[in-house]
Amino acid sequence: MSAPPDPAPVATAPVRAAPGRRLGYIAVATGFAVLLVVLAWWWTGPRAFDADPRVRERLDRQSALQAELAALPTQSPTQCPAGQSLRPAASSSPLLPDPAGRDGAVGARPPAASAAASPADAAAPLAAGEVQALGDAALAQRLEQATVIVLVKGEQGMGLGTGFFIAPDLIVTNRHVVEASTTPGVLVGSKALGTLRRATVMKVTRGSDIGTPDFALLRLDEGAAAGVLELAPSASKLAPVIAAGYPAVVVQNDSSFRRLAEGDLSAAPDLNLTRGSVQSLQTGSTGTPLLVHTASIAKGNSGGPLIDTCGRVVGVNTFINVDLAQSAKIQYAIRSAAVAEFVQAAGASPRLDPRACASRP
Repeated sequence: MSAPPDPAPVATAPVRAAPGRRLGYIAVATGFAVLLVVLAWWWTGPRAFDADPRVRERLDRQSALQAELAALPTQSPTQCPAGQSLRPAASSSPLLPDPAGRDGAVGARPPAASAAASPADAAAPLAAGEVQALGDAALAQRLEQATVIVLVKGEQGMGLGTGFFIAPDLIVTNRHVVEASTTPGVLVGSKALGTLRRATVMKVTRGSDIGTPDFALLRLDEGAAAGVLELAPSASKLAPVIAAGYPAVVVQNDSSFRRLAEGDLSAAPDLNLTRGSVQSLQTGSTGTPLLVHTASIAKGNSGGPLIDTCGRVVGVNTFINVDLAQSAKIQYAIRSAAVAEFVQAAGASPRLDPRACASRP
């Protein structure tokens, strides 16, 4: 039986995908590649971020500050012990003795470098021995850059006061603002600083009795000020002055302060500025030079600067006297000569400007 004949060969052509189907394959492949890139970034990005010890350290510091704020008892700032010392003018109550009874030095630091002058510092002298007064905007800018709120953790909760920079990392305030602190350092902040920062108490005066030297020198643990204030000779009678600070009666109604107390480290209350003039030049019980003025201050202004119209510190607001019978309130600042003596004894070099401040035209 003969085998069947082989089938005739059939002509074939290579199979090609239609144009639409080919594009679909390309899109799928591209999408898969993009997904791989995203997954690789997700896998390596957070790990690379976490691996940077500087970033992790900064985050840890912020977390610690937020935890410290959260641990403070909720309390109206008007009840805190730090701030203005209030007493009736006719009071005969004895002054509190210094609990330490000795010099309160807690550290020393080499003289700090001066900060670079900002545009607001461009005050050209009119003549030998005089410096030009600044306009309102320049004065406000200078105070905003150099003034901070000082928050103190004490047994009664959070206390507050005011301080100002005399060098990029050095702050002057009153001793009675920080002496109730239960921790080695305090917290400082302002809109110019941008975030709440820790500061260490470097040196304090022997005591804080009314009419005696009452100062503390703080050092920022990190960062630097946006501006610093110079010290000038005490202003003469009737000379205009400006007080800067954070009075509790105003701050407690500031929504930014409430956010700060709730843990928002970037929040800072608005700085309060008041005008007045020099009323009297006096001497305290231990020879401390005092300046009586009419720029309104209140509890929370303690440690804040009193400046002349050239933007220089002529005193540190420290206490007020209240005569309840006459509904009178008198504001006192310790004159800049005592401030300079204290700062120099601490090993720092404040910026001094002995020139007279020319009057505005």
